[in-house]
Amino acid sequence: MIPTINKQSLRNLSKEELIEIILALHESIQKLGKDSTTSSKPPSSDSSNAPKKNQSLREKSNRSSGGQTGHLGHTRIQSSVPDTIIICRPTHCIGCGHTLENLSETTMNKRQEFDIPPIKPIITEYQQRAIACSHCRVRTMGTYPEHIIAPVQFGVNVRSFVTYLSIRHKIPFQRLTEIFSDILQTTVSQGTVENILNRYQFKCATLKPTILSMIKTENWIGSDETGEHVDKKKWWLWVWQNLRGNYYAFSENRGQQVVTKHFGSDYEGSLIHDCWSAQNNTIASGHQLCHPHLIRDLNFRIEVYKNIWCYRMKKFLLASERARDIIWTDSFEKTLRARIIAEYTEKLTLLLEVPPSDIKEVATLQKRFQKHQDKILYFMKFWDVPFHNNSSERAIRTAKIHQKVSGGFRSEAGAIRHADILSVIETCRKQRLDVLDSLKRIHLGTFRFEGAE
Repeated sequence: MIPTINKQSLRNLSKEELIEIILALHESIQKLGKDSTTSSKPPSSDSSNAPKKNQSLREKSNRSSGGQTGHLGHTRIQSSVPDTIIICRPTHCIGCGHTLENLSETTMNKRQEFDIPPIKPIITEYQQRAIACSHCRVRTMGTYPEHIIAPVQFGVNVRSFVTYLSIRHKIPFQRLTEIFSDILQTTVSQGTVENILNRYQFKCATLKPTILSMIKTENWIGSDETGEHVDKKKWWLWVWQNLRGNYYAFSENRGQQVVTKHFGSDYEGSLIHDCWSAQNNTIASGHQLCHPHLIRDLNFRIEVYKNIWCYRMKKFLLASERARDIIWTDSFEKTLRARIIAEYTEKLTLLLEVPPSDIKEVATLQKRFQKHQDKILYFMKFWDVPFHNNSSERAIRTAKIHQKVSGGFRSEAGAIRHADILSVIETCRKQRLDVLDSLKRIHLGTFRFEGAE
């Protein structure tokens, strides 16, 4: 506890007593910036005003929620081919009450109602017939379609729907059985769901090499990984993605061997990531560190330690992002672009030559910036390489949704199956393909990605 003191009492203290007061003040200031993310303090002790390491970078605006003044609204467009037309014809005159039957009419206006029909299964029966030859009297049996293999089975639309709900929307098996009972008035067991997913995994696993080849044709790939519970153990879900698709893989570890096994060592484009060691060691023509990750680390140290170096570095990063958008416009002169990139590179070098801070957390961050200096402004050399890894974070968020809904995976096989099918579904969505139709064609063996080699 620091005693209440004034200027006169300080003059009467010895050197040793003054040092003790200064140390006590320093310790109190340090504690003000500590919470459950920066110390061993429990989360319940965190202040609502305590700075967070991973706080959102979204800036506050003065706008109210909802549509803004002057915003043009969007109304659903009427269909030119309605399924049903109901005529709203008057029967009696509103003036004299005389009947209007058998008189000519004029369409004045129309309104449409969008609805869905009652949902119930369509049962198709395949009857195998036999015909005796009139010449030799041998009886020949008709053959069932190739996909009809059991006396009673679910059709391809049901199988696609089950797979879509389970993988894309993370609906647990038990809830899937409830959906079919409540909405389709039919029963489906959890074992049937398992069998459907297993068949889709076999087919989707054969498409994953194609997905990886497609995303490797692009100039950049973003990558991220996150922890997930598998069979009560911690595993890692990895993703490599860009505009062409998403490639997911589950692994027991977070090391370089995972990258070598799944992503390989032949990528010739730019890799964007958050500075994890395995990502840093991935073979690529160049690496770009995610700016929002760096800025979150800088913001924390700005708020806790009021560090001027962190403030200057944050301003520099934000300026470089704005500059890249300008220097890669169509009318910008190439020589001037190269000069501006060189100037930003020189400014970064000067910022990193500043002597390390006495504050350990700031000094550690400075060393990380120095070690990975070549990965901070790499994006400025290209018009299309992002300075952030937001798309990878969105892609990997699927694991957290699954964890919140189901609590993890019961088996290794279930986790790997989820990653295989999810890779195909998310790639279809990025290529704006009808997901349910794509799953149907995958089941029938007629699906392929357009433009794939």
